[in-house]
Amino acid sequence: MSQRESGFGVCLISSDAGAVPKNVSAVGTFVSIVDFETLDDGMLGITVSGIKKFRVKHVEADDDGLRQATVDWLEGWDTAELSDENQFLGERLQDVYKKFPQIGELYLHRFFDDAAWVSQRWLEVLPLDCNHFEHLVTQPDCSVAVDFLTQAFKAGDIEEETRH
Repeated sequence: MSQRESGFGVCLISSDAGAVPKNVSAVGTFVSIVDFETLDDGMLGITVSGIKKFRVKHVEADDDGLRQATVDWLEGWDTAELSDENQFLGERLQDVYKKFPQIGELYLHRFFDDAAWVSQRWLEVLPLDCNHFEHLVTQPDCSVAVDFLTQAFKAGDIEEETRH
């Protein structure tokens, strides 16, 4: 990242995460702050935009709990058109966004025909364990994620959660 870009890293926090400290995932996203507000409970609410994926090499925790890491940057997935057979992944994601508009509103631009965009959005909302999530997002392209999502729908693992 250039010196002009400022932001911070976001990682999953989970009991099964792989990096050190043990509860921080080994993969994350560098984000920039888009907006912020004071919430009703006095906490600061922030809206961020993902910039680039990274793999955590080394993490240190400060006395106040703030973690700082050395990372390797990961390439993003190239756009890829959803096949006719997999168009339902984009259609079903649209259903989720209709049912939960606060999630859909996070994206000003939506690309329901792009396999990379659609599979990344699914990986954001599905309750995957950390190791499975890391495996999927670190693939060189979206094909493994699309295959996983297709199989999960066919098996009925996702079906109930996404119905109107």
